[in-house]
Amino acid sequence: MKPLTADEVAAAVRGRWLRPPRDPSLSGLSTDTRTARPGDLWFALRGETFDAHDFLPRAAAADCAAAVVARDAPQLTALDDIGAMGLLLVGDPRRALGELAAYYRGLVAATMVAVTGSNGKTTVKRMIEHILSRRLAGRCSPKSFNNDVGVPLTLLSVEPSDAYAVCEVGTNAPGEIAALGRLVRPDVAVVTSVSAAHTEKLGSVERVAVEKASLLSCLAPGGLGVIWADNPALRRAVEVAASDAPVPPRIIGFGLSEAAALRLTDYQPAADGRGCARFQINGRLWADLPLAGRHNALNALAAIAVAQRFGWDQADAAAALSDMPAVTMRLQRVDAGDVVIINDAYNANPASVSAAADVLGELPARRRVLVVGDMLELGDDAVAMHRQTGRDVAARELDLLIGVGPLGRYIAEGARQGGAAIECVEDTDSAVEAVPSLLRAGDVVLVKGSRRMRLERVVDAIRRAFGGADAPSETPMHEEADR
Repeated sequence: MKPLTADEVAAAVRGRWLRPPRDPSLSGLSTDTRTARPGDLWFALRGETFDAHDFLPRAAAADCAAAVVARDAPQLTALDDIGAMGLLLVGDPRRALGELAAYYRGLVAATMVAVTGSNGKTTVKRMIEHILSRRLAGRCSPKSFNNDVGVPLTLLSVEPSDAYAVCEVGTNAPGEIAALGRLVRPDVAVVTSVSAAHTEKLGSVERVAVEKASLLSCLAPGGLGVIWADNPALRRAVEVAASDAPVPPRIIGFGLSEAAALRLTDYQPAADGRGCARFQINGRLWADLPLAGRHNALNALAAIAVAQRFGWDQADAAAALSDMPAVTMRLQRVDAGDVVIINDAYNANPASVSAAADVLGELPARRRVLVVGDMLELGDDAVAMHRQTGRDVAARELDLLIGVGPLGRYIAEGARQGGAAIECVEDTDSAVEAVPSLLRAGDVVLVKGSRRMRLERVVDAIRRAFGGADAPSETPMHEEADR
């Protein structure tokens, strides 16, 4: 982070120093006392189940320079154990973090890329960073830092020398994309997809499209929109959102349809289930990608379009993805003795479960087994969506589907109606016990469910049962819900 003066910080967050820091220059930031470094400006965030003001003594023990605190925090009545740490009073530390990020955004020259979408956000973000980092210095949001804490932390990590920054932008309620977009003020906005995700609060796929497309209204003048071209509702929403931008942005579409400027015209999965898939762009350029699935080839098109904005030749950008590493818990291959696990346990909605089933169907195996848990935040139509998803995946090359959880059983029910063999377990704890015993040597098993299902625990159980060690699982930070 570029150093900021104490007065600068106070003005940006509309705060008042109860006690200024000893050093008037602040160049580090933290929201977690476990990782705070000496000299950091620490924000005492509140959540549904915690109040970080309780950890003020820990922030002082970590030698933080100052803490941003709520002026109404009852913990401020007893400050004997925080030493000389500075205290900046604000109305809400969480909102203040966003205000500081918005101010800081105006101080750095990095080209800002913001990525949103129902599926593929993290993968596309990583692909963009993988290409750009070959030639340029820059930042990419870690893990899934995509909400009103994660996005500010990403922005505030940008250094003055960085040429780019890639932010992931998520939502589970109307208005969140635009609010985060106003912080980022992107030069490039990417919408990877729209589907039935977060419809509990967003209502319908059409409203999901409107929410995702609202990112374009936040584009900086002369900005670029990179948009999935295969959904008419998204195309309509993009037209409306782009008209709200101060200067109409340039739009590049990617996808399978004729509406796409970058079009996926062929896809060839790896014959051995392990090597690179191949895909073709616009009927002429072939590229290799070490990630399974046609949907990941489409994700690659989005990343290539962004790289072209930075001056990359299309062929060079595509070639740069040939050694793209797997993203944790997104179709991540795990060899576990006599079985192969595809760990896709990070999140789930109907479209991403169908895409995962397509990938499973591509893989050579004695049996193909899909372990799938609840898809959350789908609202009143959740049961019907789960049943339909089961019917959809039953049409793939599938030998056994194991439904996990109270909604996962409806996926299994739909799959049984489609002719698939099924098993059901009550919850993740039951799946940890039951799933390994349902597998056989030579199986390929794909594990997928919404984030709160924590189905990575099932992945670890299978590894243990078949002679593998536990793999480190990504623990999302700053997420209260699936985003």
